[in-house]
Amino acid sequence: MRRTMSGVGIVVLASLVWTAAGVAQPRVSPQASAMADFSQRVTAYLDLTKKATAGLAPLKRTDDPSEIAMRETGLGDAIRATRAGARPGDILTPEVARVFRRTIKDDFRHRPLRGQKVMLDEIPHFHPKVNQTYPSEWPLATFPATLLAALPALPDGLEYRLLSEALIIRDVKANIVVDFMLDVF
Repeated sequence: MRRTMSGVGIVVLASLVWTAAGVAQPRVSPQASAMADFSQRVTAYLDLTKKATAGLAPLKRTDDPSEIAMRETGLGDAIRATRAGARPGDILTPEVARVFRRTIKDDFRHRPLRGQKVMLDEIPHFHPKVNQTYPSEWPLATFPATLLAALPALPDGLEYRLLSEALIIRDVKANIVVDFMLDVF
């Protein structure tokens, strides 16, 4: 009987220690983990672009649109060459896309019907591709401020843009689609 009681005591004590150890370990939410991963991927993209464009001559102060366009094209070409194997989801991973999709759909649902229509009418209607130059024939629609505040901030040089069926991350200086996710509305 005594052995049984001390055996039970050891089991109870071990379970308490195990439970306490489990409580002491911080739990990371899947959303926080996805956002941390997203941040690391954005930083990796920026590091890659710095290396890819390091050999390019800096743009001299100019108002000449052709010089600006040539610089943009040169940046885009250098980045595309370095990211030749880039695919959708390299930055906007499925985990991040779930969080963003939920945020965008929630923002859209909370807009008045008139606001939804105006928003949809303003955004471009083309199917994006990773490393694609943002087509000059399509406008850069204003990104909704409430939605911008709800998504993680992007570093200078990158921006979110909405299309009819997608959210893209655009490299402003190179004018290329860095990554995209579909089914945002």
